[in-house]
Amino acid sequence: MSSIPDVSISLISANSRELLLACLESLHGVEAEVVVLDNASVDGSAAAVRERFPAVRVIEQGCRAGFGANNNTVIRATSGRYVFLLNADTTSDNWGLDRMVAHLDANPGVAALGPRLVYPDGRRQASAWRFPTPGVAARGLVTLGRRGVVQSTGSVTRDVAWATGAALLVRREALDEVGVFDERFFMYSEETDLCLRLRRGGWRIQYFPGVTVVHHQPWSSSGIPERRINEMWRGRHRYWSKHHSALGARIAALCTGAQYAARALFRARDRDFAGRMRLHARDAIRVQGPGLRELADDWNREHQSS
Repeated sequence: MSSIPDVSISLISANSRELLLACLESLHGVEAEVVVLDNASVDGSAAAVRERFPAVRVIEQGCRAGFGANNNTVIRATSGRYVFLLNADTTSDNWGLDRMVAHLDANPGVAALGPRLVYPDGRRQASAWRFPTPGVAARGLVTLGRRGVVQSTGSVTRDVAWATGAALLVRREALDEVGVFDERFFMYSEETDLCLRLRRGGWRIQYFPGVTVVHHQPWSSSGIPERRINEMWRGRHRYWSKHHSALGARIAALCTGAQYAARALFRARDRDFAGRMRLHARDAIRVQGPGLRELADDWNREHQSS
């Protein structure tokens, strides 16, 4: 019997001790190689995992890196035929890895499988979309993002353009062929870029609603929403610049910014919502101000010099 596991689970954690422990408790009994990369946490996450889950492998990182770079570290340090990228803020009553692996084994042209995501109250959470091309951005402006963009719908497995890295089972063979995450993306849009490269390499991406994962989405950066929004749009602008002409990238940015501005206008009485939409509109057109990368850089400089 081969010693290579079917699935290596990549869990990235940054000061999310309780959420991480809940995720690992949820994974108890799942047959997989589980690896936690601790992204320079200061809340005792690594020690807590070693104490409560001794079978889990922990990679303690002394500096803070981005989503893609951290997952690349785990991908290179593991051997599973499939890599399950998983946020620390996820749980499931039934991870269904055996069913997802069986599906990928039976469909060798599928590179990645995204399960159904829901909020803690059971509401469906959008988790797969069309690629953010200039044309899709224009459609989003016309429909205010309500039609023709989200693809994580229905109860039947279907092909999609890209799926979120919050919970994504990826075929290692496909990663070996097209490459791992582009580490120039610090956080956000790196999975969009990866899925596009997979699609261009002839692979398929699918939404798999037969498995449901709860995504608690606390946003580790929720205390600094503007920085998170800045980082999100910085990633999207990098994606547009990488995969579209300068004109196409500008059209996509303007259409997307106009969509968010319109949403802010239509719900102007909801000040919190309208304020967030105005930030999105501003950054979709041109990012202004520092994001999460700068926070990580500041932390790294401070602790490397101390």
